[in-house]
Amino acid sequence: MSDTTGKKADGTRRPLERVLRIHEMVSRGNFPNCTTIARELEVNRKTIQRDLNFMRDELSLPIDYSETAHGYHYTRPVNDFPFLKTTADDLVALILARNALEPLKGSALEASLRSGFQRLQAGMSEQVTIPWSEIDQAFSVKSVGLTERDVFLFDRLAKAVLESRELHFDYRKLQDDGLSRRRLQPYHLAEIDGGWYVIGFDLERGARRTFALQRMRSVHLTAKRFVRSRDFRLEDHFAGSFGVWAGEDKGRAQYPVRIVFRRFAARVVAERRWHPSQEIIELDPAGNAIEITMTLSALEDIARWVMGFGSQAEVIAPPELREMVARELRGAAGQYG
Repeated sequence: MSDTTGKKADGTRRPLERVLRIHEMVSRGNFPNCTTIARELEVNRKTIQRDLNFMRDELSLPIDYSETAHGYHYTRPVNDFPFLKTTADDLVALILARNALEPLKGSALEASLRSGFQRLQAGMSEQVTIPWSEIDQAFSVKSVGLTERDVFLFDRLAKAVLESRELHFDYRKLQDDGLSRRRLQPYHLAEIDGGWYVIGFDLERGARRTFALQRMRSVHLTAKRFVRSRDFRLEDHFAGSFGVWAGEDKGRAQYPVRIVFRRFAARVVAERRWHPSQEIIELDPAGNAIEITMTLSALEDIARWVMGFGSQAEVIAPPELREMVARELRGAAGQYG
């Protein structure tokens, strides 16, 4: 009897998984056909043809076969998937709950709870839609960091990301005294070192930018939709950054950074990998002096990091970073006479 139950559960689950996988494959724009899809999903061509007909006829997805490309494609952008729907409020709750699973990662309990979240998300209704398999493309978390006063704004940003809707807001950059009006096509929400950030295409600047949630004011969620850039990947966006700030979207500057650390700072820095491009050279056999090198696209975060080590860190290059740190340290020293 248990075997029969197992087969029944599998039979009800696998069609949903297949349809989602087909949706993902078609969305990539590579024009998969029945043969390539069947091979990928390890089923026969007739099963895939039935799934494709179901997606077109029952779910009203704009799927069509291209005689030229010999494969299937969407005739218009598909940002939402019809039967995986949730409200942004529910999504906030789910994301916070999922993040609470991190200490259990890899355990049987974590797998069971994650499966439960998937079933909950699949059965939700309202207006915001996104396949669970794509949630991690829209949100990422490095540590806890959503405060109560940010929940309302987070809810609005979640709707903007999931529904691909433009945002208008006033923003204050750290170095500015006043606010400036911005128009953004939001791609991704990320929690980094205790703060929430939204990353997207800034229509005023014509480039991708990162905005701190805490410095956004008068946020207006518009009805205007956009097509999310297919070439956006979070890891690429932050590839040249040391923290949050990643520099310009295109034609980024490349700063070869060299910093010497001494005494306890040398030992602390040598114990961790701070950036994918880093290399460490030992300047002292006892480990009391090292030089770290890396290539970055922005200097703001690395400057703050270096200053945190005080006199035990010295920037060697580039000159811009050395002057930035020296100027701040001179100002700090002046406050103490």
